[in-house]
Amino acid sequence: MTDDETQRILEVINNHPEGLFLAVLYYLGLRRGEALGLKWRDFDFNEDQVHIQRDLDYAGSVAHDGSLKTEAADRYVPIPPELKEKLLANKGGADEYVFHTKKGNPIPHSSFKRMWYRLMLAAGCVEWRKIKESTSRPDDILKQIKVTLTPHYFRHNYVTMLYESGVDPLIAMKIVGHTDYQTTANIYTHIKEEMLKKATVDLEGVFKKRAGME
Repeated sequence: MTDDETQRILEVINNHPEGLFLAVLYYLGLRRGEALGLKWRDFDFNEDQVHIQRDLDYAGSVAHDGSLKTEAADRYVPIPPELKEKLLANKGGADEYVFHTKKGNPIPHSSFKRMWYRLMLAAGCVEWRKIKESTSRPDDILKQIKVTLTPHYFRHNYVTMLYESGVDPLIAMKIVGHTDYQTTANIYTHIKEEMLKKATVDLEGVFKKRAGME
């Protein structure tokens, strides 16, 4: 995630009425279904950790509790102070979903998609579509924009932050719920290579700037 994207995402997290969902993705690195399946009883605010133990699945647009992707996905994830404050401000009953409909049910797929589009629009992470005259419901947000960030993008960003914080890949594997070490190690290697490429480009810029000053 670029610095500009990060700042815009954090602004939405702090100011948008639905920003808590983005906060959970950003600070916990969960899969979409894991985030939507969270219940308040999963959180231990004394130990500052959350137990990931279910995945919300969709059968059409209807949501229901499902099994986690793998056994490794059943895990405990640390809760950063920034997220803890936001969670406590919205805390509900133990068996309530953190993200739910007005009736307390898990969020249907169509409702989730619209929420995601609203969040990405607020963050400026969208591309505007050209609406044809023949398009039905031209005022529908789903027809007007194409989002440029997906929930999974936040998971990759979370792994990047673990890498930049110096978290050992073996520990990172446990936190993000990867099945095997090599998956995490490969991501770490990719991140390292990307950072080296950026450093090379930045260094070239420095030399060019110096040369122009002579």
